Amino acid sequence: DFGSTYIFVNLADQVLKLVKDEKTIHAAIVQVGLPFHRTPVFTEMMEYLDFNPFWNVPYSIATKEYLPKLKRNPYALSRQNIKVLRNGQAVDPGSVPWTSYSRSRFPVRLRQDPGPKNALGRVKFMFPNKFNIYIHDTPSKSKFQRSSRYFSHGCIRVNNPFLLAEKILGLQGVSRNSI
Repeated sequence: DFGSTYIFVNLADQVLKLVKDEKTIHAAIVQVGLPFHRTPVFTEMMEYLDFNPFWNVPYSIATKEYLPKLKRNPYALSRQNIKVLRNGQAVDPGSVPWTSYSRSRFPVRLRQDPGPKNALGRVKFMFPNKFNIYIHDTPSKSKFQRSSRYFSHGCIRVNNPFLLAEKILGLQGVSRNSI
């Protein structure tokens, strides 16, 4: 029982539906996880919307995809506005001993600033879960035009996220303070 109002994402069809009282009040196409980064199936309560979010790069992406680039060029992520944080403070990527780091030893955090290149786009729909999966905007808008939209690391990228946010915030009984 999902309740009277819920968001349902059909992973196979790559479609999101906002449902109220058994009627679809909004539908949108989505991009979902690649075959080797499948979007998991789960149910959680949406708690809030995050506008202009930071992207805290997941450990797996930081160590498997970005660490090799940083070992070759410490400033490789600068063009994407990704900062290196140690103890919550930004540090110069050139001062980090990248060659001594590995997938099992990565004592820094990578965080992308809000903006047009941010991987989460301009809005993130938050429903905390053990998979660290969200519904969010994306700067990769052209990929929505494809018939098969398996592109993400597991998150659900929604087309026209501000319309979805407007529909959610417009629901009776939902206040801007309670989401």
